[in-house]
Amino acid sequence: MPLWISLYLPTHRLDVTFPHWSADTLAAVLAGGKICACTPAAYRRGIRTGMSAGTAQGLAPKLNLAQDDAQQRTQHLHGLALSMLQYTPCISCFREHAVLMEVSASLSLFKGPRQLCRRIRATLRNMGTQVWLGVAPTALGAWVLSRQSARYRRALSLRTLHRRLDALPVRTLPAVLPYADWLEGVGCRQLGQLRKLPRQALQQRSSPQLMQEVDAAYGLLPEGFSWFEAPLSFRQRHELIEHLEHSNAIMAVAVRLIEQLCGWLQARQQSVRYLELLLHHEKGRHARPPTSLTLRFSESAWQPNDFSDVLREHLHTLILPAPVISLELAAPQTTPRPAASGSLFPEPAQWQRQEHRLLDLLQARLGAGHVLCSKPVADYRPEQANLWQPLDAPGAPAPQTPPPRLPAHSRPFWLLASAQKLRTKDNYPVYQNRTLRLVQGPERLESGWWSGSGHEQRDYFIAQDTQGARYWIYREREAGDAGWFLQGIFG
Repeated sequence: MPLWISLYLPTHRLDVTFPHWSADTLAAVLAGGKICACTPAAYRRGIRTGMSAGTAQGLAPKLNLAQDDAQQRTQHLHGLALSMLQYTPCISCFREHAVLMEVSASLSLFKGPRQLCRRIRATLRNMGTQVWLGVAPTALGAWVLSRQSARYRRALSLRTLHRRLDALPVRTLPAVLPYADWLEGVGCRQLGQLRKLPRQALQQRSSPQLMQEVDAAYGLLPEGFSWFEAPLSFRQRHELIEHLEHSNAIMAVAVRLIEQLCGWLQARQQSVRYLELLLHHEKGRHARPPTSLTLRFSESAWQPNDFSDVLREHLHTLILPAPVISLELAAPQTTPRPAASGSLFPEPAQWQRQEHRLLDLLQARLGAGHVLCSKPVADYRPEQANLWQPLDAPGAPAPQTPPPRLPAHSRPFWLLASAQKLRTKDNYPVYQNRTLRLVQGPERLESGWWSGSGHEQRDYFIAQDTQGARYWIYREREAGDAGWFLQGIFG
């Protein structure tokens, strides 16, 4: 059985026209010279929908009025639908101030409708969008329930849906509105009473669309849909109503774009290794080039936390040259997403993913070139075999790439930057006033005859002090001063 979730935006016009409005904001939206939406503060001043602009300004001279923009509302719904692709690819065309999602195929993945609704609400909170959720076996039924009080917005079976709809007013369905006064005049005030009227007589006095919409809401007639499709490439821009100068405000807006990116990646089954974020500044006479941020990741990423944590670190250290008027997020290059593991037990890749997220955060916080990774070289000399370079440098090995292995001999974890000469006592090496006793060796290394440092001839030993600590020391062969040198320390 299909299951639909309707995301209804009760304050859609206000959200688009006056972003970040609050209950104390004195504002209203105009459509055709009439008030079509107003804030609670304006409502307390006596302003109502359908009132003319002149009358509204007479009641509240400081009222902020703005024209309704249908194109911006459609773009807002498209952005919401793009972010919801994280949960289902089946998103239909939009009804009035709502997005409809068919989620029956996603229930097992998200462990049922309750957990799925919680995940959707968490995404909507990140986007700062106020939405009412309705759940029903039919799309129109879910849309109708999403517009009701919170107690009656969920119906997982047709039987429950019929009971919920029967108790609703006839004005709930759009097709009934032209005939609502006549129906109420004959005592038909609820949808349950409407269904009991003679169908043929009702169609003669109204229109065939009325009963078709009623049947579609109750699941008695198939519904037709035009499905939402994700664009082929991702480049989304968010225009700001006001200028932003603080990183927290920029982050709140960028999270919306990140949620849309994650929905697009989910629909395409793709991942990214880097993103480009452009912060646009003032245009015209005081125009400035946009501030560009490149977010790089040590492995393929596609989840919101992978992006938002790294971006937050970048914004904390960013100094803006000018206020921001718009944000633009782009994914220039994508790669196929790694296949999901079918193993019962956790795999090493899951732990590596947490390690890579930590490395990404460290690079964002400390800056490029301050996080180093080892670059092993096939050289027997320890000081030449253990080289370091920035993690994001071209040609840097991936953290999970195993280094080339030399012959199996014990090697210490800690190597000194340069070998330290040890003093001797009774022909024994001494380190920190502790005499070292040779416990393993020698291991003879001869190399470097082709390099500028000259031919190295060393005998390496593992030595141990009186407290059990072990050291990696060597002695130069065929040298004038054949002393002992400390090369590394065992953990």
